[in-house]
Parts: sequence; structure tokens; C-alpha cells
Amino acid sequence: MVTKVFAEKDNAWREYANPLRGVTLAGIVAKIEQGERGMFADLQWFYQAMERSDALIATVVQRRRAALLSCQWDVKEEDYPTDPGLAKEQSAFLRDRYDAIDNLKEAVAFLATAVFRGYAHVEKHYGKGGEIFRLEPVEQWFWCRDGMFGEWGYNREGQSGVEKGEPVRRGDFVIVEAPMALDRILSIQYFRRNTALTDWATYLDVYGIPSVFIIGAPNVDEATALKHYEIAQGLMKDGRGYLPHGTDVKFVEGGSKSKPPFMDQLEYLDKQITLLGTGGLLTMLTESGSGTLAGSAHQEAFNQVAKADAVLVSE
Repeated sequence: MVTKVFAEKDNAWREYANPLRGVTLAGIVAKIEQGERGMFADLQWFYQAMERSDALIATVVQRRRAALLSCQWDVKEEDYPTDPGLAKEQSAFLRDRYDAIDNLKEAVAFLATAVFRGYAHVEKHYGKGGEIFRLEPVEQWFWCRDGMFGEWGYNREGQSGVEKGEPVRRGDFVIVEAPMALDRILSIQYFRRNTALTDWATYLDVYGIPSVFIIGAPNVDEATALKHYEIAQGLMKDGRGYLPHGTDVKFVEGGSKSKPPFMDQLEYLDKQITLLGTGGLLTMLTESGSGTLAGSAHQEAFNQVAKADAVLVSE
């Protein structure tokens, strides 16, 4: 029995599972290893959450999608020297069929996610006359395969650890498989980037506001010392005021005197993500000394990346 996928999608239980909560590097590597064996549910659920949660990765994904959707498309006429009229008729018919698909741009955008996630499937919806009127996206976590190169199977509920799913008729789907899933590399960068941000926030909690100690005036009796303490308490709240003669103020800066390494690490990781996602660094992350030639070079590189996405989806 062949599964009709678009009417069978059920992953309601996953909506209560946040794959980013308590994420570890070992956990990410384990999910990637599962994916190598064809068990994609946990890995792909993590990928989609990661793409939506990191500002830079989300920007890279959106930029690639925008570049693809801005491309113009047409149906190429085959060269029939003996019957050019037939070529025009075929081209017009195919153009009409593509125009009749009510979600063509949505389907193209979804198929392009294969660049980041490794693969993408849309299911063909047929009309009474056999014509295709819709290409329904089927999210990546519903798919599995028996090993790295096995046949695709449908994991009806997106369950973890499933490698042999229900059979589907391959001809009912448009399938895009990318030679390399960019999210495989981005997931490691994502973890390191968020770890650096967390450590930086902890550092600022400790050293962001220096500790202040007020040393009271010497040789005062207990009553006067208590009065000075009340004055000091008021100064700490208001940040200004008068201290008795002989009082001193000490700021304990701790580790803040040395430059924390987090910014350098984040800049490096940002460059790696941008380089991977756009084919260059400029225009998204400004490089010192970058000018018109460098900017043009990056734009040319990004155009090549966008064209590659278009070719992958078109075929």
C-alpha cells in the first residue's frame, strides 16, 4: 500500500519538544550520525529550530531564498528544425501547466531548503484530468531511508530512530537532494556561537558592574561609623553624594581589566557562517579596507551561489 502523504502528516507530539533546550555538542553529533543511517526525524527537527533561532543563520537562509525567488523562469523551447511550430505548442502547454500550480513559488522555496537540510520533497496533487494543480511540501522530519542511499520512506508521526518507513511512489513527488547539507556544518557553528554568548553573558553578570567598597574615615566611634554606613548606603542607591573626610572608595574590577575573548570568537564564527552561506564576507560583515572591487567580487560569488540553487531546484 502506498501512503498518501499530504493527508497523513502528524507530528503534534513534536510541537511540545524543543530540540534546543539543553543542547550539547555530543547530542548534535549523535543526531548527525543518526542521519547518516537514514534516521532523520530528530536531526531535521533540530535543523528547523536552529534556522529560526539564530539571527545570523536565519538571515543567511532568507537571503538565499530571496535570491532564488527573484530569479525569472521560463520554459525552454527545444529546437525542432523540422517542426518549429510543435516546439512552440509544447512550450506553451508546459508554461500553462506550471502557471496552473497554485503554490509554485512556495514549492520552489521549500525545495530550496534542500541546500541547507540535504533534501526536500513536495507531493504532486492531481486533478480529475490527471493534471498537477499543487505541490505540497512534506517537512523533512517525516522522511527516513534504509541507510545512506536507501529508498525514501514515510515516517508518519515523525518518530525518533525510524529508518524503514512506509513506502511511497517516487513518481508522486518532486525530490531535491543536495550534495551537502549546509546545516550539518552550521549546527556546530551554532552551538559554539551560542555557548560563547552564554559565557559572555555570565562574564558580564560577574564583571559588568564593578563591585564597590567604601572605606570609612579612621578613628571614629561606633555611633559615627554607623551614621557613615547609612550615608554610604544612600550613596550606593543614588550614585552621588558627600562622604566624610578620610573616607575612601575602592572599585574591584576583577577579570574586567583583561580583554574578554568572546567578541573575537563570535566575530570568527560569524565570518564562518557568512562565508558558508553566501560565498563571501562582504556586504553582510564589513571588512576593513573593503572597497568597490571586493564588494563586486562578493556579489559575483553570491550570484553564482544563487544560480546554483536555481539549477538544483530546476532539474
